[in-house]
Amino acid sequence: MSTTWGPEAGAEFRRYVLQHAVNAGTGIETVADLSRATGIKPGVFSKWFSGTEQPSVRSLERLAPAIAAPLRELLVLACRVRAEDLGMDATPEPPPLIGHPLARELATLLAETSPLPPIERQSIEAFLDQYLEPYRRSARLRSRSRRNTA
Repeated sequence: MSTTWGPEAGAEFRRYVLQHAVNAGTGIETVADLSRATGIKPGVFSKWFSGTEQPSVRSLERLAPAIAAPLRELLVLACRVRAEDLGMDATPEPPPLIGHPLARELATLLAETSPLPPIERQSIEAFLDQYLEPYRRSARLRSRSRRNTA
């Protein structure tokens, strides 16, 4: 990670912010979601992520709770302070994404905040329940079998 703000730092900052938000289950997956959650205009995020504008400390203070990230990590990633100055061994890395992308997409579609009407969400849930039942049944049987042999 670069210690100066620019395109490389902006891209790394973007990856960290979005991956942290997804892993934390915030429902934030896009710049528009970030904007709604923080009250910061989408164009400002675009400038940050392209590396043309450096996030202010005040903006980072607004961003940290929205994505459930430590402020100190955001300060380092935004090149506001060096990791060593905060007693950190290294610059924070973006967390690996948790779960399969399809599972995250389904969670978004089935959430209360989904853009889908409730009847469509219910249809998707019913389909998934029917489709997954044979797999659930075999998992229950394996679990019972293990308990009986233990």
